[in-house]
Amino acid sequence: MTKELAAATHFSAADLHDRLKGCRIVKDAAYKDLTVEHLLCQASRASLVSKSFRREVYFLDAPVGKFFLKISPLSHKKDRRRFLMLPWRIGTEWRNLYRLEKKSVAAPKRVFFGYKGRYPCRGFFLVTEDVGGTGIDCRNPGHMFRLADYLAVLHAKGVYHRDLHPGNILIDRSGQPVLLDAQEVYFFPWLPHGLRLRNLGRLWRYIHFLYSSTVDLDAFLAVYNSGWKTAVAAADVMAFAVRFQEQYYASRAKRCFKNSSEFKVVKNGRGIKGFERRDFQWGKDDLQAALSHGEYIKDEKLIAYGDVCIKIHDKRFFHKNRCLKCWQMARALAVRGVNGPKALAYYAAGGCAYFLMVYYRDSIKLNAYLSALYDQGQRRAAIRRLADWVRTCHDLNIWQRDFKSSNVLVLAEQFMMVDLEGVRLCRRLSWRRRVFNLAQLNASVSHALTIKDRLRFFYFYCRGRLPSVKKRRKAYQRIWRIAQKKNTLPFGLDLERLSL
Repeated sequence: MTKELAAATHFSAADLHDRLKGCRIVKDAAYKDLTVEHLLCQASRASLVSKSFRREVYFLDAPVGKFFLKISPLSHKKDRRRFLMLPWRIGTEWRNLYRLEKKSVAAPKRVFFGYKGRYPCRGFFLVTEDVGGTGIDCRNPGHMFRLADYLAVLHAKGVYHRDLHPGNILIDRSGQPVLLDAQEVYFFPWLPHGLRLRNLGRLWRYIHFLYSSTVDLDAFLAVYNSGWKTAVAAADVMAFAVRFQEQYYASRAKRCFKNSSEFKVVKNGRGIKGFERRDFQWGKDDLQAALSHGEYIKDEKLIAYGDVCIKIHDKRFFHKNRCLKCWQMARALAVRGVNGPKALAYYAAGGCAYFLMVYYRDSIKLNAYLSALYDQGQRRAAIRRLADWVRTCHDLNIWQRDFKSSNVLVLAEQFMMVDLEGVRLCRRLSWRRRVFNLAQLNASVSHALTIKDRLRFFYFYCRGRLPSVKKRRKAYQRIWRIAQKKNTLPFGLDLERLSL
């Protein structure tokens, strides 16, 4: 059994029977004597494995065997409209499983297919056999090499899966990979080199960025290319993987401007407009109470009210909306896994814009945190964590226009970027911009850090990037020259009087 099945919740088979009443049923020839009613009545266990607004998956344990039931309710207008225009799409997976079987590709055995209505379709379902086994472990070299060989077989037979990822492939009881989801499968007489690259790039994007596999791409492709005359280059696959990852970031980041499972659009009815989280809802009266009774943190542009921090910006012509920028960047950082203030809402009312975020009362500024570290071991560990965090931000092409120590907070030994209006997402962050950010941080960080500590920070940041001492010395000299031109007095720092 898979991990998902072990964590499944039990469900009533009678309820499933009622939901499938009135469906037109199509059977596979191997199960012509079996009916849906008999299968559901004889099932000793019916478990809900996964559920979303597009598909529900149930596991059925019956005397005749173990099966999976996939129900697509078509509850959204968008889905109903799509299947109204493309009615043959409801039976795509049913037909693809048959074609995979004809091509001798390991896939679940189909059992039943049913649908309600035709024009328009009001929902459909699919029943397949349980192949058993476990999910793919991306840290297991044996699983990865079997996956590479299986993918080579798929491509050799002209099979292309548009949404190929480790979650759609299972290792069965015999140790062989099995393709689970056949909805997005397409068949070609021969597979072009470009489609092979896209398939490998999409798969490696999951393996490298999400599952952090320990298997090297060159070793993975060595198994895949063994039966091909035209080999696939690792650099091309990685380029596609990075492109798909950037598309994923952009797609997830834009959800804060739409009605989604996590966010919603605020229009009329409460006196304000904007965007907010679904678990957070304020009206105009709540906002006015916060502005009247809140505690000013920074001038009159930042107010704390309970556990909520409010940033205010007066909207003017030819001025960028700083609060809207903060709302956008907070979501972009969260998608990329970079710590930042949790965004709650963006509101616009009365000629002003408001950005609402969580107020972290226990957080302290970076300088106060570093100045309190008197133990040399603790300070060295903190410097290493800070260098790794800054490098992670830069590797994700995140650039802070005003990257000073007062714009970095520390909470539970985790660093957090604030003042999000100065954050920029670059297509490719240049070394020049990296150096400028490092110089800004060097010119504003605590006086408690000695020259040796600052050199240690730069060494940890450049680890593996500038291996030679000569290159590191040249780069740090450039950082130091830029830092000397900065005004360091507001931070109580004099670069000329730093101790060694």
